[in-house]
Amino acid sequence: MTPNLFLIAAPRAGSTQLSHWLASHASIGLPRIKEPNHFSAHEFDPEDVRRTHLNDVDPTDFLAKGQPVAMQFAIFRDPAQYAALYAPLTQQYRLDASTSYLACPEAPALIHTACPTAKVILLTRDPVERALSHYHLARRTGRTTAPLHAELSDELNGRVPLSARYLLRPSRQADAVARYTETFPENQICSLRFEDMIADPQGALCKIAQLLEIDPDGFDLSAQARNASTAPRLPALNAALYRTGLKTALRAALPHGFKQRLKPLWFGAPLATIPKADTAALREALR
Repeated sequence: MTPNLFLIAAPRAGSTQLSHWLASHASIGLPRIKEPNHFSAHEFDPEDVRRTHLNDVDPTDFLAKGQPVAMQFAIFRDPAQYAALYAPLTQQYRLDASTSYLACPEAPALIHTACPTAKVILLTRDPVERALSHYHLARRTGRTTAPLHAELSDELNGRVPLSARYLLRPSRQADAVARYTETFPENQICSLRFEDMIADPQGALCKIAQLLEIDPDGFDLSAQARNASTAPRLPALNAALYRTGLKTALRAALPHGFKQRLKPLWFGAPLATIPKADTAALREALR
């Protein structure tokens, strides 16, 4: 089995929440890895992935051990492994929700070649708000402890690899959306905005149901995804665990129930206050 439904979303545009809602429908299946990144794998340098512990789990180990625990992100380079990820799904639609596909210029054509009849959901968000949300996430995960202006400077001056440019590249959504609308027929695409989806979830899901020709009452809106709304209480330790890969290993090894009890203890500090000058610089860079 191969995927035939793609959620092409900007990171921090609600793709995790929408994936939960979609997977609550009997006609839609979501694999154990939400973002397998198969059609954008060429943008992820293997050495950088290894150094930064970018994979939540190694695809080979994940499939070989038959791990039942769902994870967020891994890079499935091997077509056979990608197909094996979807093999257990028997639903009418099988979802790939890799957020890297939006910014990747080659992804639309690669997806169309492999899955020409696939349905595509395009999900975008206000560019500045998206970037600010991603910055807060980067601090929460330990990816950075630097101020926003320093992160922005690194991206503008090319001091970070392509896959690590999380502020500007994913926020430049207009050209990315155009690549999909030029590649896929109009009757295979549904376009949504994060702001509209949050204001009217039922309306957004009805639009998707119409695209997929499935029962619009089959979604469970009570399926909620936890999102980053607080910062780590010990940011330096949090960053050290991220850099060494221990945080990724612990996330994969600890039981789900224990992780849920641990989160309120580990997180709880207020989100970083971003100076107005930094936000203005971000806005200018995206204009």
